Amino acid sequence: MRNLTIAFAGLFFAAMPAFAADPGGTVTGTIDGEEVELSVFSQQSDYGNSHISLYIIGDALGGRGLGAMSLGAEWMGNLDGNFSHVEVSTRMHENPLRMYYGDDDDGLTLTLTNSAIAGDLLEISGRVQGTLTQMDRIGHKNPDPDDTFSIDLSFDAVLE
Repeated sequence: MRNLTIAFAGLFFAAMPAFAADPGGTVTGTIDGEEVELSVFSQQSDYGNSHISLYIIGDALGGRGLGAMSLGAEWMGNLDGNFSHVEVSTRMHENPLRMYYGDDDDGLTLTLTNSAIAGDLLEISGRVQGTLTQMDRIGHKNPDPDDTFSIDLSFDAVLE
């Protein structure tokens, strides 16, 4: 009887689906040379056939007078690290009409270290580096080259 119970338990657990990590994730690295630990907010982050969008939050942003940070990337074909466009932006608490922004045209780079589909989820890891410049939020006009900060951030995320 004991062997039969063990056999049934083994079959039961073997038949259970594997569970992937929960959506969300972590972001670590530096903003203007200072170490930060941030989170990927799962309810505002997603992916599709040709894009990823990470909505990054944390006290380290608010302490600098910044709102949530957005990281977006687009590609054609397979997700292999060859992006057609990459951008990072974050709004300012003191002036909602201005933001910090950078994209691949300004030297921003995104390097993938891992990406895998698990059911309906995308597990993705990478690193984004570059400089964000203060400018108008609408139209990305009137950049202020004297008001910039650098980012070097690594992320591990699970997106729905």
